Amino acid sequence: MHEPAGDMVVCYILDGVLILYGIILTILYCRLRMRPSNNIADYPEQSAGGGIYAGLTSKTSDTYETINMSKKPIV
Repeated sequence: MHEPAGDMVVCYILDGVLILYGIILTILYCRLRMRPSNNIADYPEQSAGGGIYAGLTSKTSDTYETINMSKKPIV
């Protein structure tokens, strides 16, 4: 037979590990959310001529072409 007290010790240990894991994840999440999000020093300087999107123009002025479909009458 199994001892009920021995099984309970394992449950208490696993509960402690889960609580510690939850506390650590909560602390890391709060540190991530409290970090200032708009640090200008983290981003490289962008030129006034379009920045990172310079040179990304399409080859044609019309990106999408219209498909000509003729409607057939419903009989």
